[in-house]
Amino acid sequence: MVGAKLGWKLVQAAFTVVLGLAASKAVSTAWKVGSGGKPPKNGQGGYVEVVAWAAASGAAAAVAKLFAERQAASYYLKSTGHPPPGWEQNGESALVKKID
Repeated sequence: MVGAKLGWKLVQAAFTVVLGLAASKAVSTAWKVGSGGKPPKNGQGGYVEVVAWAAASGAAAAVAKLFAERQAASYYLKSTGHPPPGWEQNGESALVKKID
């Protein structure tokens, strides 16, 4: 079981890093297109601009993490034939996280 947990963590980390970088680039590009300028760095800029950037980048990170987890779980299931540790298949063959 330790090998399965380690394998799952590696798959999940790989998917999360790749999709996190893609989400970050997408939000930065969208910001540049929408505002015509670079995103604020280190809190420099007006309050509205900084809060809007924090909300946009935070939302993108949360969506990317959720998507990465689900894609990693699907990949793990296809690769091993069983759900990853902490996940289960519901009656519709969809993967869901176990609630402990």
